[in-house]
Amino acid sequence: MSIESYLLDKLSKVLFLEIKEGSKINDFNFEENTFLPVRGDEIVDKTKAGESLEHIPVNMFVEGMFYVLGADKSFRFNETYKKLIAHVPNSDKFIKGTIFKHIKEEKYEDAYILLRGFLEIDESQEIFDKALLLADALRNKNKDFKDEELNLIEKSKKVNNYTKPFYYEALIKRDDKDFQGALYAINQYLALGGQITEEVMELKTSLSTVTEYDKGKELVYEAPKEALQILLPLLDTLGDTAEIYYFIAVAYRILENFEKAIYYLNEALAISSDYIEVVNELGVNHACLGNYDFAIQYFRKAFEITKSIEICTNLIMCYININDVKQAKLHLEIAKKLDPKDEIVLELEEILSKS
Repeated sequence: MSIESYLLDKLSKVLFLEIKEGSKINDFNFEENTFLPVRGDEIVDKTKAGESLEHIPVNMFVEGMFYVLGADKSFRFNETYKKLIAHVPNSDKFIKGTIFKHIKEEKYEDAYILLRGFLEIDESQEIFDKALLLADALRNKNKDFKDEELNLIEKSKKVNNYTKPFYYEALIKRDDKDFQGALYAINQYLALGGQITEEVMELKTSLSTVTEYDKGKELVYEAPKEALQILLPLLDTLGDTAEIYYFIAVAYRILENFEKAIYYLNEALAISSDYIEVVNELGVNHACLGNYDFAIQYFRKAFEITKSIEICTNLIMCYININDVKQAKLHLEIAKKLDPKDEIVLELEEILSKS
């Protein structure tokens, strides 16, 4: 169910009372028969108390009208509601108090619907502030509210010199793993004069770190020196994760500094002992140094878990290098079962056929 449909469904708890043409509330004259909304629970409470429905306080209609404006933007009487609300003194103060009451009672969806209705009348930064805060809280509880928050963000961007939508846009993009987009949004927030708080700066720092890290990882294979210039300084902030040590090690291996690569791989393994890519990379680096017995140990461990054709062929080459033809042929048969048409497998088969 879409959020629009979900909000429309909330109207099932609203009662509508018919107001005849020519009737009057305060100094507002009804030019046609109009149905005014009242929240269902409140009407029930009134009737249980024995009160007549003919003397419903205007404020009950005010809340009902804001609620309908927020739940159904195309409702037939919305324009009438807007005009009537303008004729009710202090209706804005009343509805702000009602919204606060709902939030205090943790009725966040009802509070948000009222704020949504409020925005049909008042698109000030004050109302957008509250609506964005509540929409973000609802998104964190129910991911279906994501599109609703995004629509609210785009709407609020139309307010001159208003920074908050860029902050909430950054939060959504961060949660979607679009770290570059999130960093761009938070930089826009700050460039437009957004308030610099500890929370904002922590967000910017973390996004800067992640985007730099992603850039460093992308450079590992094509520009390992540049990758190391980015990744090594990030150890201060990301040094508790095994992955960064792994990518640093790969960069060093590509630069043929196998000893340093092994050092960083061991650091990664100390953090995460079951990191199979690290285990395989240790085998590769030991093989590059000619330490084939060590390499075999790591390759065997990795192959037991992954059954990877690549790791299997690495094992075969190590066995060939230590003249263990028996094990080499044994693992060749395993490799052929995995992928008999693999180019490396075919090359190794030709080599071993001569043994």
